[in-house]
Amino acid sequence: MRTLNNLSDLRESKFGRPPPRHGLILLWWFAHECVQIDFNSRIVALCNPKNGAFGFHRFYNRENLLPESYLPYYEVGNLHITDSLPEYVTVNYTGYSDNSNKDRIIVSFNLRWNRFDSIYVTQHSDLVNFDQNHTYCISIELMKDIIGLSREEFLKGPVRTNQPNPSQDVSIDMPSTYIPSISARLSLTPQPYTPQPHTPQPHTPQPYTPQPVHSESCLSKKCWCVLICVLILLLLIIAIVVLCVKFIPK
Repeated sequence: MRTLNNLSDLRESKFGRPPPRHGLILLWWFAHECVQIDFNSRIVALCNPKNGAFGFHRFYNRENLLPESYLPYYEVGNLHITDSLPEYVTVNYTGYSDNSNKDRIIVSFNLRWNRFDSIYVTQHSDLVNFDQNHTYCISIELMKDIIGLSREEFLKGPVRTNQPNPSQDVSIDMPSTYIPSISARLSLTPQPYTPQPHTPQPHTPQPYTPQPVHSESCLSKKCWCVLICVLILLLLIIAIVVLCVKFIPK
């Protein structure tokens, strides 16, 4: 099974296109409303598929569409059985068994840790079965790219990706009729870098001023002088005390 790692891969897969297919807008909704990527690059679930939120229901993988997993799979995107999705996802739904209800997202859900371990996108090949040749795994890098884009930027390029070459723009290139009118667009064209001239500053050498050096011998002489003076002073005090004691009448 192919993994879609960036917006270029998603564009080449042709998943969710053209309208009235709803796969692309469903994927944008899922990235912005159902997941949060933590600092360890794990996909935390913001909803509980087990409780049927947004029309999630069990996918039993009976035809081995997806890899075997000890975690249960849940499917979302069937516009015929739910009215829990926002209007911008369901706007092109005709109510008939046609391409307007063809796309699905399937996740493996870890209830204990409340996170999605894997995310897949697929499409129906008929009313019951999914198309094995158009089923893809969505990488965390692609999820980060989608989370970083507004709905208009995601559906109508060019948009920038988190790829090593930031100058390479990718356009999902949906028809303008599929996107609400926009009064203002963000300019994402990279600006050329203009280096600023650098004028070196002249270096003026400072004159050398010798510092006085105190040798250990000088310090030792001073210490001996102080010690001798203290001893002499003590001897004088002792002598005075002895004389006073001797000549004081009893």
